[in-house]
Amino acid sequence: MMVRRIGRFFDERLGSDSAVRYFAAKIYPDHWSFYFGEFALYAFAMLVATGMWLTFVYDASPARAYASVAALSRDAPVGYLMRQVHHWSAVTFVAAILVHMARIFFTAAFRKPRELNWIVGVLLLVLASLTGFTGYSLPNDVLSGTGVRIADSVLLALPFAGPWAADVFTGGGYPGPLLLSHLYTIHVYFLPVAIAGLLLAHLGMLTYQKHTQFVADPTHVVGRRFWPDYALRTLAALGATVGVILALAGTFEINPIEQYGEYRDYIVPNPAAPDWYAAFLDGALRLGPGFELRIAGHPIPAIFWPGIALPLLVFAVVIVWPWIDAYATRDARKHHVLEPPSGAPWRVGAGVTLIVAGFVLTLAASDDQQSRSLHVSVTALVTFYRWALPLASLGAGAIAVVLARDVGARAEGRSRKSERVVALRRNARGGFDEERPKSA
Repeated sequence: MMVRRIGRFFDERLGSDSAVRYFAAKIYPDHWSFYFGEFALYAFAMLVATGMWLTFVYDASPARAYASVAALSRDAPVGYLMRQVHHWSAVTFVAAILVHMARIFFTAAFRKPRELNWIVGVLLLVLASLTGFTGYSLPNDVLSGTGVRIADSVLLALPFAGPWAADVFTGGGYPGPLLLSHLYTIHVYFLPVAIAGLLLAHLGMLTYQKHTQFVADPTHVVGRRFWPDYALRTLAALGATVGVILALAGTFEINPIEQYGEYRDYIVPNPAAPDWYAAFLDGALRLGPGFELRIAGHPIPAIFWPGIALPLLVFAVVIVWPWIDAYATRDARKHHVLEPPSGAPWRVGAGVTLIVAGFVLTLAASDDQQSRSLHVSVTALVTFYRWALPLASLGAGAIAVVLARDVGARAEGRSRKSERVVALRRNARGGFDEERPKSA
């Protein structure tokens, strides 16, 4: 009775009843792979909730930043849990986006008319990674300070505008009086608002364009009504996300800054590695070539190629991939039914190549730790990873193409086998009717 009264109250003033009925009756696909997007959404909600709490205790001044974060562990057990939940939510958020986009890539859900949503997803992944990096840098401990110092060096390598951009970012010379306040403003205001805007755009386009699906029935979405079926399922996804992140935060410590100490520019920890979503960039810097060019007398440092050129090239290829795919397949039609990965072996090969390359670069980011554990020189490991990067990625991509082609051929063979005629029966008109397997 109370729910009906509340609904009637809003409907009389806002005319909300028709919208509620529309969304309650909306059909959502119930395949398990569609839930990764929801995991990312709920992880972002936990990020915002815990981040709001942390803003009340964090001091962005260079003199107090480390002490304000360390006090959470020393004086406030609840605050320490909040910080752990916040950091694990960031890791989960990026991971869920990455897996969600992998599902979209390998099932060709990015095809027309959903190219813009693919671009939104790529931007979300980039902004989520930047949000994680800026938040990781705020405690001003030795490990995060070293990471920011590397980022400052990469920014300085930007041709022509690099020194100016670095000075603006730091407030004049590293570390600069404005570095932490700029990181804090970007992390707390600009990036969350931008991510929220992109999420709204993503959900809006998703509602308008409808979901893709695996069932070959483009006339309507096959799935479950939002209320009550899908609503209960998405609540279960919310509970699972919260439960897993709380379990990780309460069991596995992440970023223990007390073990590193406050940042000093003359201290560089060894071994040192960033969070996993930024490790591929660190690995690229460690494996990058050591040559320098000059353009009009202006030096282009060696760090420019792995630190700026490589990420921009990968970003450009990924963001225009829907058009690359359409050109390669000569297919500019609208698609609402997903394609199994085996339907396009070359796409599987391209995706696996990129994934393995990222994995090799991530491993290379910890070559100093591997050197200490395996008693192998860092120089030998750098040489090994420089060879492994092209050979492993291209080799894995080629194997993936062969396997996907074989899976597709087997599936096509089973389909043809299921369509073979079992018997011919004479009909009343004197002709013959084909009798097919009942499972067909």
